[in-house]
Amino acid sequence: MSGISSTAEQCKNYDMAGAARDLLGSLRQYLEGFARRGAITKGAKIFHGEYSYDLLPDTAIIDFTNMARVTSVEAGECYVCIFTKPRYQGSYMIIGPGEKITPGACGSIVVGMRKLPVNAIRKNARPPDFFWELSGAKYQWHFATGYKYA
Repeated sequence: MSGISSTAEQCKNYDMAGAARDLLGSLRQYLEGFARRGAITKGAKIFHGEYSYDLLPDTAIIDFTNMARVTSVEAGECYVCIFTKPRYQGSYMIIGPGEKITPGACGSIVVGMRKLPVNAIRKNARPPDFFWELSGAKYQWHFATGYKYA
C-alpha cells in the first residue's frame, strides 16, 4: 500500500502546465526551423535518368536504397552536399547556387539554404538540427508529385 501512496505523492508534484509548456516549446522550435528557410524562386532538383523531382531546402536524404542511380543534381538557389556513400559517409562534393553536376556516385545528399557544416555532418552521421531526414523512397512518397500513383 505504501508504494501506491508514494506514487500518488509523486503525481501531485507533476506540473501539467510545465509539461504543456515543454511540448509547445518543442513544437515552436520545430516550426521555426521549418519557417526559417525563406522564400526561394528555384529549388534544387535531382535526376534519376529521365525522372526528376525537386528537393526542399533544409532536407537530407540518408540513402537511395532500391532506387535508380542518381544521374544529375541541380543546386537551384541552394547549397547541396553529395556524399558517395549512404549515411553521409565517403567522399563528398559541394555545389553552390546555380551549379549542376553529374555525380559518379550518390549515396546520400544534404540540401540547405546556407553553407553546410560537412565535418559535423560526417562526424555525427546526421544533418544539422531542423533538417528533415528521410530515405530517398520515403522522400518521394511524401513530396514528389505522381510518385504515389506510379
